[in-house]
Amino acid sequence: MRHPVLRSSFLLLVLASAGVLPAEDVPLDTCDRLPVIEVTVTGFSSPLRFLVDTAATSMLNSKSFAHGDSRKVSVTSWSGTVETSSHEVSLHELVIGQHRIKGLRLPAVDLSAIGNACGERIDGILGVDLLSRLGATVDLKNHTAQLVADSKSTEATIAEVHQQLVQCEEAFNRADEAAFAQCLDPEIVTFTVAGDFYGRDAAMAYYRHRYFQADPPARVSMVPRAHHLIGDAVWVEYDLKIEVGKQVILARGTALCRKSGDQWRIVHMNHSSPPPEPEAPHGERNPQP
Repeated sequence: MRHPVLRSSFLLLVLASAGVLPAEDVPLDTCDRLPVIEVTVTGFSSPLRFLVDTAATSMLNSKSFAHGDSRKVSVTSWSGTVETSSHEVSLHELVIGQHRIKGLRLPAVDLSAIGNACGERIDGILGVDLLSRLGATVDLKNHTAQLVADSKSTEATIAEVHQQLVQCEEAFNRADEAAFAQCLDPEIVTFTVAGDFYGRDAAMAYYRHRYFQADPPARVSMVPRAHHLIGDAVWVEYDLKIEVGKQVILARGTALCRKSGDQWRIVHMNHSSPPPEPEAPHGERNPQP
């Protein structure tokens, strides 16, 4: 027997655990009394420490980033704007908490004086330009920075999820079990009109028996209706069409996707029958689906 009340409670729990808003509280450390935040940069095996400075523009420490193109740059801080020699460094990706900024180019100057003053190495400055891009609110009293993704970051995330879901659809249509299994989180929960399945193995057994062994192979098409960024996850609403031989299955679906490494995986999926067509006026017939 299926339990709609428990199912609804589980969905609420999943949404609550993912977060209601695309905002995140990131803890701040200190170097002496200066606020410092951990930053992950592609190419470095361990997190770096950036000074949080709302009176400066973002920059890197040339002692930590020795490569780059030499140039003259303007550096802005509380003391004003000055011209200085530096080199410009390209960063593939900069990550703070769950927020990612790709394709950055930042100047690298010698920040040894700051590190010497507070007693620890400072690898860069997270300035007003990147803080604004992250929609960051700095709370010095509680030692946190609340980050809200900007619209460009949100659009890029949703586009990345959509691209990977298209690849999953293609894997399904060629009955590539190995590729399709990578689309599913090991602990995925799947609700379908045929039953509820817990875990990747159970879900794959269902898809294998129901669709992958069909002759001719089953084909699926998914049309997204809406995307919702909730914390570090994306909630997708879509219309689903599955063709199995001459049988056509129409469903309304939702999927909760969360990123693991470079792969977005589905951690929760729910399929239900689409709402009924509105009744046609007297004397007319509803078109066939």
